[in-house]
Amino acid sequence: MHASLDLHAYACSYTPSCSCRLEKDIRFDYFYTRLIKLCGVTLLALHSSACIFLWMAFHHGDREHTWLGSQVRDFADGSVWVNYTYAVYWSITTLATVGYGDLHAVNPGEMVFATCYMLFNIGLTSYIIGNTTNLVVHAATNTFKMRDMVRRVSMFGSVNRLPPELREQMMASAQLRFSTAEVIQQQLLSDLPTALRSRVAHHLFRDAVQRCYLFQGVSDDLVVRLVSEMRAEYFPPQADIILQKVTSTACYIIVSGSADVLTTADDGTEKLVMKIGPHGMAGEMGVILGVPQPFSVRSRRLTQALCISHSHLLGILRSNTADANTVCANFVKQLKSLKELQVAEDAPFFEETFSKTSMDELQIGSIFQQLLNDGDAARMIPRQNQKATFGTEQHEETAPCMLPRRQGGLRVVIHDRFPSDGAEKNLGHAAGKLVLLPDSLQELMKVAEVKFGKAPRRVLTVEGAEVDDVAVLRDGDHLVLCC
Repeated sequence: MHASLDLHAYACSYTPSCSCRLEKDIRFDYFYTRLIKLCGVTLLALHSSACIFLWMAFHHGDREHTWLGSQVRDFADGSVWVNYTYAVYWSITTLATVGYGDLHAVNPGEMVFATCYMLFNIGLTSYIIGNTTNLVVHAATNTFKMRDMVRRVSMFGSVNRLPPELREQMMASAQLRFSTAEVIQQQLLSDLPTALRSRVAHHLFRDAVQRCYLFQGVSDDLVVRLVSEMRAEYFPPQADIILQKVTSTACYIIVSGSADVLTTADDGTEKLVMKIGPHGMAGEMGVILGVPQPFSVRSRRLTQALCISHSHLLGILRSNTADANTVCANFVKQLKSLKELQVAEDAPFFEETFSKTSMDELQIGSIFQQLLNDGDAARMIPRQNQKATFGTEQHEETAPCMLPRRQGGLRVVIHDRFPSDGAEKNLGHAAGKLVLLPDSLQELMKVAEVKFGKAPRRVLTVEGAEVDDVAVLRDGDHLVLCC
């Protein structure tokens, strides 16, 4: 009897702490850990009540007038385990609300304990049922969400009479959200602090960016800045990544999976042009050249791709002239390889976009777009005296800094003093002079000397930064020429 009570005390002290540690340990499945805990709590309650009820029978003054003595004569002289079995049997039938009546409370003390035990069983049963239900519902939550999403997608397609192929792609994309661990990984990354997210993204995607043809040979600084703002996207099999003749606002680097590059004829028939594997790119032609996409790109199987936004890519290249030249040379090399593979013969839209005449007219600086102050994109074209063209050796050997130019040259506003709150207008002075930007700072200073009647020595921006090269200036910049 004392051994049973010692076992009960040990179980009461050990079970809660052990179960808490197991629930927090990710090496063990939470569902089964919780289920084992519920079974342990039930067994502990049965064991505790059996021990207490048995103790009351052993320590009653008249042992014959007890729940056990009324059924078993001289039970105190019998085996403790046999008596314990009677007690557990009574505890189980009471907990299960069966109550056969063969074992029942006899004296007032036993009646009080049995009443308290039955009240306790109400709470214990509710606890067990509630936790079991929560485990089952939690395991099926994603299934319920997926079914609801599929139902809504199906209803949307039916109401709007979408073609079957669009419905299938929408359905596959909806199901992808609930069937891949990678999507959960992306949600986790989005919840991290910015600095930590950048470090994780750099570790995950740096190799993919460096092995991509467009960014081969660029500096580590450019790779870090690119990766920090990239986001991973996932495409189910046969999903459109890029659509032909649509102006793209982003390009993609394939990390895993593969995709088909297709061209669509006027009659709607599609023809396979080439295949893209890991570290390939999709959509870069439309982003860099600012033209509608010459191809459609469709995933062959589950594909992970890094998305680079148009503004992010061009904004980084704008501030990294040397890397921009490297990217430009890589892009031109890729265009030449496509011409050598006679891709244009299989893609009429590509041939139209990159015809022989167009390739001759395109100049090195015109392949990248630049964001203006108001967020609009402006074409980047070379200086007027520059004659390098795509597809020539001169282009790759004499790649200059890529400048944001117009066909008529850049226009800048020059001042002989720092403008402040319209003070120039109030004093009768013009609010600067609008001039065409020459090819060098020396020529710009000569223009300012003619306009203002004094020879400047330095060129500053209105923010106070000194200008060392006209290559960094943009259309519409305000400049202060100081004597």
